[in-house]
Parts: sequence; C-alpha cells; structure tokens
Amino acid sequence: MSVACPWSSVTDSSATRPSAVQIAVLPIEWLLILQKSQFHLAGKTIEVRNEAGAGYNVISNGQVRMDGQQYNLVNCIQSKVTLTSQKEYKDFQKLLLSKLMVFFATVKVTEGSTKVYAVIVNTRHPRMRQEIEDNMKDVTALEMGAKYVLQLTLQKSVQSYFSLKDLSVIHDRSLVFTCEYKSSDDFHGCTTKTKELNGNILDLSYVTEDEKCEVKKLLDKMSESIQANIGSAQSSGVVSSYEAGSSEDKVCCSTQPCAKRSSGKQESSLQLPAVNEKSYLLQFTQHLPRYIE
Repeated sequence: MSVACPWSSVTDSSATRPSAVQIAVLPIEWLLILQKSQFHLAGKTIEVRNEAGAGYNVISNGQVRMDGQQYNLVNCIQSKVTLTSQKEYKDFQKLLLSKLMVFFATVKVTEGSTKVYAVIVNTRHPRMRQEIEDNMKDVTALEMGAKYVLQLTLQKSVQSYFSLKDLSVIHDRSLVFTCEYKSSDDFHGCTTKTKELNGNILDLSYVTEDEKCEVKKLLDKMSESIQANIGSAQSSGVVSSYEAGSSEDKVCCSTQPCAKRSSGKQESSLQLPAVNEKSYLLQFTQHLPRYIE
C-alpha cells in the first residue's frame, strides 16, 4: 500500500497532473464550495448532479453529516447494490467507471470533535481503473445460478493516511461499497471477494486564494466529461435504480479571490453553513503544491 503526503510528491511534476492523481481527500464543505456545478444544496438536501460521463458517483447510504447537521443525499449510489443480469451488471460497471467515485469518511480530530472528509477515487487513473475493472469482470465467469459478492473498500488505506497525522477514521463502513450479483433468488454457491483500493492519497487542503483556485481547477479538470459508452445505461433509467435518497463556474487564478459567475437565484440555493476554512488546517499545516503550472 502506498500513501503519499503532499510534501513528498511536489518534486515530481508528472504526479500533479489531474490524470495522475489516484485518491484525493478534502473536507466535505470544501468539495461543495469548489464544485457548486456538481452539488446543489437546498435546505437539508444535497443533490448530486446527474450528467452522463461527468462529475461524481457518490457512494453513500443516502445521508451525510456536515457542520453537525444531517443532510439527505439525492442521486447517490447506494452503498450496497444488487444486480440480477449480466447486462445490468455490465451497464453498472460502465456507470461506476464513468465518473469519479466519492466516499465520505468521518475523522476524529480531537476528543469529542469530528470532521467529515470527501475521499475521491480517480477512475481515470489507469491503476485505479484497472483494479476496479479486474475485480468486477470476475462475475462473467460465474455459472448460472451462482452468487458473487464484491466489496471495494478504502478502509485500510484511508485509515493509514490519517494515522500519519495522528487522526483516526470512525464509522469506516462508509468507505465500503458492496456489489452483489445473483441471476436468481434460487442460487447455489456464493463467491465473496474483498478488494482494498490502494493508491497515493493527496491532501487537497489549501491556505491561500491562489491554492484554492488551483484545487478548484484540479477538481474541475478531473471531473469533466469522460468519453464513455454509457448512453444506453443513462437513457434507459439504469442509473435511477441504484440511487439512494429521494427525489460552469469560471475561475481566475491570481492573487485575487476566485472569480465566479452565477445568477442571484443560483447563489441563494447554494448557501452553505458558515465554514472557517483555516480551522481545518490545525492538523494540516503543509501548503498545497502547485498543481496547475
């Protein structure tokens, strides 16, 4: 398992390209602030934008805590998905790999104090993509009537990463995704496989406005449209069957705060709880490397 701290990777410029990032972490509030075009916050509901081949596949049970409050997630993929046909399984695999995967981890920062972090798996990175593909394709070799349960987990890698900062992850079941395949209710035999998704983990904490702009540009580039053959899966309503829950900002990177263009109506519907961004940096004092040259 490899865990890279930001300060250990800055000398390798190739590792800071969007396509080279394997796993990234940042506070959930920051993800919503920097990716307003992908996450719509209204009241106690966070709606994940549902666009074919772009944005994020949020893996969740349908709820997440933020700033001490419980929020419902709309258009996320359930933490456990059951599939009943080879076509459905293949369509779901295409869907899963078409966007960045996001898990939410609750991290204990001090006694009685926790923070929720977004853990982003970059499905564009060849290694991460191959690990998921290799483990999902095993189902094609199953006999008729057999059952296959695949668990993709980030528990060990994320826990190890935060332990380097003297922090610990609690409720780490939120870092597990289970995909169950059975061709019928009357199945014989069950194959269960657990795969830990290992990768270099990059902390996207920032201090200055320039660094904030760089993180936003990095996330924008990573989450932009991926040319994938998932049109049939999206148009046929396959996506909705896996959902949990109910129901282009332009940036200037300079010494000035990030400039954004949005209507007054959009701004009013995207009010986040007050966030003291620098308070998160008590445990993360290293500055973010320059991602965008």
